[in-house]
Amino acid sequence: MRWFLLLALAALLPSSSKALPPADYFDTDQTMYSFADLWVVRPLDVAVIPITSLTWVASLPLTSISDSADRSYGVLVRDPAEYLVKRPLGSFFDWENRDQTKPVVIKFSGSYTLAELSPAQETRYRDALKSHEERLRAIENESGLSESDRARLVAGEEKRWEDLIRRLLSL
Repeated sequence: MRWFLLLALAALLPSSSKALPPADYFDTDQTMYSFADLWVVRPLDVAVIPITSLTWVASLPLTSISDSADRSYGVLVRDPAEYLVKRPLGSFFDWENRDQTKPVVIKFSGSYTLAELSPAQETRYRDALKSHEERLRAIENESGLSESDRARLVAGEEKRWEDLIRRLLSL
């Protein structure tokens, strides 16, 4: 019986061990970051915000004279509060880079490339990728096509996709 189970397991292993494409965004394991954030960093933020708020109130006479009250409010009150409340748990590094670019793996027909995309470019890329995948599925599911026509349509869609990505990356 054990030999039969081992043989069945060996037969199943090669079919499930195919190579996977690279992840869309290279992300670290968030477990320890989340733990440290919840139990150390956020309680410290809660303790620091009243101190920075009092500092802002104490500095109001000087900052209002120099017309920098809004800036000092942002630095001393708004930014720490946003860091405490809006930042996803455990994402210290992404928060610092939240309005800037991040690496995204872009899939072409025979290869992958890594590109630094702004948030707006990444949104456009995600929408274009969804449309591209839907178009490829529609070509595959069309029953009235010959194999040569299907291959030409897929090749044309891949060309359209690569042209679209080149235009996106040039923005």
